[in-house]
Amino acid sequence: MHDLRFTNHAETRMRQRGFRKADVSLVLSIATPVAEDAFFLSDKDAAREIERRRREIQQLERLRGTKLVVDGDTVITLYHSDQKPSRFCYPKRRSKSSISKPRIKQFWSAYRHPSSLCWSSCITASMKN
Repeated sequence: MHDLRFTNHAETRMRQRGFRKADVSLVLSIATPVAEDAFFLSDKDAAREIERRRREIQQLERLRGTKLVVDGDTVITLYHSDQKPSRFCYPKRRSKSSISKPRIKQFWSAYRHPSSLCWSSCITASMKN
């Protein structure tokens, strides 16, 4: 956005005070100008930007998995893609005697874990132990 050059003094002070060049760009983009050559990032500026980014994050979470098909500058279609493994697949039937009680307990503890994606993968994982 801003093509700035840094003096040796500015680079030294940035290192001493823990600032990065990306910080300078962010401050310049959202801060309030207080003089022709100075900017101030107020609490109000920061709160406004945080809220904008919070809405942006919510939008990204809602749009995760969306597929957009375009032809040049024309949108053809868009939809929620189901590329992820299904969370609601069912385990293969097994007789009660083939699964011992400790393994059943392992199965249910693995199923409740948020990283488990599929019952059949949980059964497979618990049966290998």
